[in-house]
Amino acid sequence: MTVARFKPRLWHLALVVLIGVFELGVLWLVLHPRVAQDYYDYYISREASCFPRIVSGYYPWGKPVSFVSGRNGYQRDSIRWCGFQAPNATGIRSFGDYGRLKLANPPKDRDFVLSFSSWANTDQNKPKRDVRVSVNGEDVGILTFTTAKRLNGRLIVPAWVAALKPEAMEIQFTVPRTGPAGTNGEPQTLQLRLESFLAQPLPVGDATTDTGAAQKLRRGPAPPPRVRSGRA
Repeated sequence: MTVARFKPRLWHLALVVLIGVFELGVLWLVLHPRVAQDYYDYYISREASCFPRIVSGYYPWGKPVSFVSGRNGYQRDSIRWCGFQAPNATGIRSFGDYGRLKLANPPKDRDFVLSFSSWANTDQNKPKRDVRVSVNGEDVGILTFTTAKRLNGRLIVPAWVAALKPEAMEIQFTVPRTGPAGTNGEPQTLQLRLESFLAQPLPVGDATTDTGAAQKLRRGPAPPPRVRSGRA
């Protein structure tokens, strides 16, 4: 009995080659995805702990913002950029390793003072918790929470720091990790709560910290000022 043998034709071989090329192309895209950097950092490399919202960053410079409904202050939610939950009856709460605010079109060649009312989910029975505040990637202060009391921060942003990103000032509150990752794989972090916020351009040549002492932060490495809870 003669067994018939299949003899592939040329177009069969060409089809196999095309399928192989297609699979190689898919593999290359998987290894080298063409996505926005924010998307890559959050969904692929996991280097970012939050995904930025699409916000205008509009802010009336020098005007107070209230993150608590029913209180005096600018109410539009246009500066909450990344890592803060939506405003509620107690303010905005951070999640992940940091929370960011975005303020568009800062005035040029001016120092700024950042004022805000903040809380953290800690108390006097726990170790002190430091929250680093940076503007455009430069450290401008440290908030030290030692109790559950409100901390009123007042920090100076030099003009050269604001000029690093002239289109929009990016303010980041980096919170410490307080425990290992849970069942969802996310680390436990200190939760920072902001109730109000103010960014006030200063007169030329004037810069004062929360202690009232004249201090001008100059370009170059220098320890950022520290604000402790219980002093508000």
